[in-house]
Amino acid sequence: MKKLIPYLLLLVLFVVALFVKRCRENDNPPDSPSVTQEKQSNPSAGKNLEAFRDPDAEYFFTKHARCRMECRNITQKEVKEIVRKAEVNYNKSELDAPQGPKYALEGYTSKDRQHVRIIVAPKQKHLSIVTVIDLDKEWECPSCK
Repeated sequence: MKKLIPYLLLLVLFVVALFVKRCRENDNPPDSPSVTQEKQSNPSAGKNLEAFRDPDAEYFFTKHARCRMECRNITQKEVKEIVRKAEVNYNKSELDAPQGPKYALEGYTSKDRQHVRIIVAPKQKHLSIVTVIDLDKEWECPSCK
């Protein structure tokens, strides 16, 4: 009987390892092409992206974001289109921000093809648009602080 104990322990450890591996695989479904590369370099990436793709998501535009959008001639509709595509620049995102994660989403506006970065902070009941940045042109916005 004493000779069987090491083999039984190995068998139990093997079963536990298989169980843990299966649980991890079920928690990580296949990625969409737009975030696969970023998730490889940032394992915590992609957790909140489904909130961006929700067509019924509610948006809250901060006063600063509305001012920047007005200066840059960007509409709420264009911002929502870019957010729904959720192409995240993790180098410019702040996933560990004290007030909660902030994602830098990038894309092009539909009207005049402006290359923009939108900073979005997902909250419990809405997506908060923090600011909108034109990546190709420097705009004068003296009233936006």
